[in-house]
Amino acid sequence: MDRSIPWRWEVRDRTLIVRFDTPFRTLGWAPMGGGFSRARVVANHQVSADDSGATEAPLRYLRRTIRHLAIDPRGVVAMMTGANVGQAAYAFASRGSLVAGAWCTAGCTNALRVGDRATFASAAPGTINLIVALNEPFDDSALTEAVQITTEARVVAVQGAKVASTRSGKPATGTGTDCLVVATPVGKDAHRYCGKHTVAGELIGRAVLASCARALVREARNR
Repeated sequence: MDRSIPWRWEVRDRTLIVRFDTPFRTLGWAPMGGGFSRARVVANHQVSADDSGATEAPLRYLRRTIRHLAIDPRGVVAMMTGANVGQAAYAFASRGSLVAGAWCTAGCTNALRVGDRATFASAAPGTINLIVALNEPFDDSALTEAVQITTEARVVAVQGAKVASTRSGKPATGTGTDCLVVATPVGKDAHRYCGKHTVAGELIGRAVLASCARALVREARNR
């Protein structure tokens, strides 16, 4: 593997596992390790529609799942999806020494448009989950902006795939249960900015757009 890319990944037992060579700072809203956290592993586990434990006690469910994979749940950030993680799409973009990687799993049966009328009833499982990693440190504000860039790229990919909201019929901007995690190494000389004028923002956008577009194509073929 290229030494400038400090991560490895695999799909095992319906779980996408991204491992980092060193502890990474993470930001996202995963059920396990959400908010700012540190992780050596970010996981995305595929749940069954009839698996009530996943919805009734998601944190306990995910901890049990991670232990079953023989991974110490300490230092793990994990999320869930009803989409087929075997169809996960990976893409990366680089310039100079900076590299951004993105993994996307896509399900659109729960597609919605931001601003659609709220629905509290149970929805069909369908989620677009994203893991994004960079090989250089980011400070808190840059990491937060990276989440915004990732979200923006996901919206562009969803609208490029012409996915419609199941609620309003208008162009969807995602699903009702999307989740994402952005991860960067712990270290000094962190990036302070990550907007669309920066190389970091450009690389995140390119990697997320490519991975999300591929995952959506695979999802459409199997729909």
